[in-house]
Amino acid sequence: MSESVQTHSEYRSAPERRERLFYLDAVRAFAAVLIVITHFNNPFLVDRPVFANSPFGIYIGSLGVSLFLIISGAALMYTQGDREKLNLVSFYRKRAKTIYPMFWIAFVVANLFHFWRSGWLFGDTPKWRILLSLFAVDGYVANMHVATFYTLGEWFLGFILIFYALFPLLRKGVKEYPVLTAGIIAILYVGTMLSGRTLFQLPQDLLFTVRLPEIAFGMYFVRYIKKVPNVVGAGAVVLLALQQWREFLTGNLAVTIVGIAFFLAMVWVCQYIGTPHAVLRMPTNWLSKYSYAIFLTHHVIIVDIFSYFARYHEWSQLQIYGLFLVDCILIGIASWVLFYVERYTVRTFSALGKKIRRR
Repeated sequence: MSESVQTHSEYRSAPERRERLFYLDAVRAFAAVLIVITHFNNPFLVDRPVFANSPFGIYIGSLGVSLFLIISGAALMYTQGDREKLNLVSFYRKRAKTIYPMFWIAFVVANLFHFWRSGWLFGDTPKWRILLSLFAVDGYVANMHVATFYTLGEWFLGFILIFYALFPLLRKGVKEYPVLTAGIIAILYVGTMLSGRTLFQLPQDLLFTVRLPEIAFGMYFVRYIKKVPNVVGAGAVVLLALQQWREFLTGNLAVTIVGIAFFLAMVWVCQYIGTPHAVLRMPTNWLSKYSYAIFLTHHVIIVDIFSYFARYHEWSQLQIYGLFLVDCILIGIASWVLFYVERYTVRTFSALGKKIRRR
């Protein structure tokens, strides 16, 4: 689930170089780990998951997505929030460059491998729906019970594209009308939850109005809050402990509150860490840097690896953890390769485009 999809270099590429915020990398890295654990456990090991499957009374994948949404809002507001005026052409071009090349490469490679191994997997899916994959919304649309060529990227990728499309409007609201914007977001959230309704048969937790508070919280945090006071950090930890003990929050409300509380707790801990030791900083930065590539590769690799071990349900828990380690190594290698193949491909086509324009 991008990262946040936001890349490791997002806030280095702003015209004014900004201080790296360790908590942005830490939350993004941890969310990536949660998403990998999610798809390793589900649907394969629901009865005996590695680590956990329902922390704080919510699905582990929901916690990972919540953190990704919060960090997506925070990171984008951190890099774009102080600009006097947002250049929309430049903004959308950069978002497209961030999302699409790596997605297209991963999509083509994964489908070529699956075709070589198993033949055509998409039945009578109308060919025109490849356009949904071209725009990276196939996973999101698939949750509308529509047959697509969805292979990787999950529903989250299509969702984050909606956020990118609406970010300029949200940015204006958060910057210029913060109270009014917060009120509108709250009304949309509560109204959607109370109505119990959905749109296009989507699960309610995939609706933008239901996930908007998490995105907006990240934006408000970076813009106005910046640091977690001790009383708030301690309160977030207490809330999480109580929720783990009693599960007094349920459903989408639990996801929203637990996600925000966990984010606050992580930022609070990061504040106490200050400048992290290399032992912590290096793996955190690595996971953050390759988080989008991990997001694209992990699910396909996990499913394919499990397909080679039909009797995994007979394994000991130690063997299961061993398989998880193997999966993580393969995901790490594939993500590293994908990252640099994408970088080389983009640079090559950019250089070629410049040569053509000079003629």
